Amino acid sequence: MKMRGSDQKILLLMFMVVVATARGDEYSGFTTWNDNWYSTWGHPALVFNETSELHLTLDHNSGSGFESYKIYGSGSFNIRIKAPQTKSTEVITSFYLISKSSRHDELCFQILGKGPQYLLNTNMFMFGEGGKDQRFRLWFDPTKDFHSYRFLWNPNQLVFYVDDTPIRVYKKNPYYPSVQTMFISGSVKNGSIVDPKEMPYTAKFQASKIDGCDTEFMGIEKCFGPKFWWNRKENWQLSARERKLYLNARKVYLDYDYCFDRKRYPKMPQECRSYG
Repeated sequence: MKMRGSDQKILLLMFMVVVATARGDEYSGFTTWNDNWYSTWGHPALVFNETSELHLTLDHNSGSGFESYKIYGSGSFNIRIKAPQTKSTEVITSFYLISKSSRHDELCFQILGKGPQYLLNTNMFMFGEGGKDQRFRLWFDPTKDFHSYRFLWNPNQLVFYVDDTPIRVYKKNPYYPSVQTMFISGSVKNGSIVDPKEMPYTAKFQASKIDGCDTEFMGIEKCFGPKFWWNRKENWQLSARERKLYLNARKVYLDYDYCFDRKRYPKMPQECRSYG
């Protein structure tokens, strides 16, 4: 018996509902900025290309920053960034997750000028303590095109990705950032005086794919369950392919690791035992 068009549409809708329920896609995802953000300081952020790009400006007066309206307790946070071209090592383009409490937690990517060898610094704050820098020599020019920077954050591991290559892995431990919710933030700023002839600088951010469990300030517990794809067992550790990419990135591109800086830390910090 031939189905009518209306019957086909109803069956398709039912199928979509069943698939969504099976996947457990009960999370807040977006790929355009729309009303998901606001300017936090400095020059107002500007949105271009039908809401897909957010531009931040740095000049001799100020840098600028943005933050998400929603607060998250776990997720996969992927933003594509095109950093400003500069001869100064003090121009810093950042993407981070950050808590809002007296006990500061933060996960951070920082693209540092200057060319031709740009650096990517990664840092974490846990229980209000930072200085956990791991720095990499980028294998591409981050000013020529957009590249992907992603945090995978679940109750079992935290992974920093660059263009799908894991470069930093942090496993669950007593110091793990899993008790505070965090906002998505970004900024461009100068660490000290930069050449005014090069200004203004523009850093461009694309919300490539944000899949996060949005919650309330004190509601992180709802974000731990397996209904969210990033919390499921296959995301508790790197795949064999990812492991190979990770080891190669650490071997070839790692420029600095605070865990092995004995001048700064005469005794290895306790959390260093939990890196993958």
